[in-house]
Amino acid sequence: MGFSLHFMRVTKDVQLDVDRAAVAAFLDQHGLRVVESPYGGEIVDRDDRALTIDGAFSDLHLDSLEQSDPLSGGIFHATLSPAECAFVYDLCAAAGFLIVNPQGDPTFLVPQRNHEPDDVSELEDVVWVDSAEELARALTGGFQAFREFRDRVTGRAAGAE
Repeated sequence: MGFSLHFMRVTKDVQLDVDRAAVAAFLDQHGLRVVESPYGGEIVDRDDRALTIDGAFSDLHLDSLEQSDPLSGGIFHATLSPAECAFVYDLCAAAGFLIVNPQGDPTFLVPQRNHEPDDVSELEDVVWVDSAEELARALTGGFQAFREFRDRVTGRAAGAE
């Protein structure tokens, strides 16, 4: 069970492609690239080691930059650490992704105003964020509720990771 986020560019209910050159430049700047894996596009460093954030494995993923369909990505088990939020914010701002939070509250987060209000079909559940810190604040309440639910379902002690 994980707190997940999805990244995509949309207008209303139609998925659009992102700025692939900006994605490639972002990955290159961080010494990263996308490789095919059984689960899609895994992000690895120049030595083919999986992406780590805060010294821990991250399952943040992106579609192959070579595919013809619109690019998307996401993370299956977000921690919402400051470093992870900064990475997600910077990636999504560069690419032109909006962030979809399936847990809701909010459902859509738009970094750096990279989508217009008319692009998003459910404006009442959109948060416009202009920094990684704002992204973290917008997601934290939903993340805390998710952790409490997860702990009840799995029988974990509150706060145990």
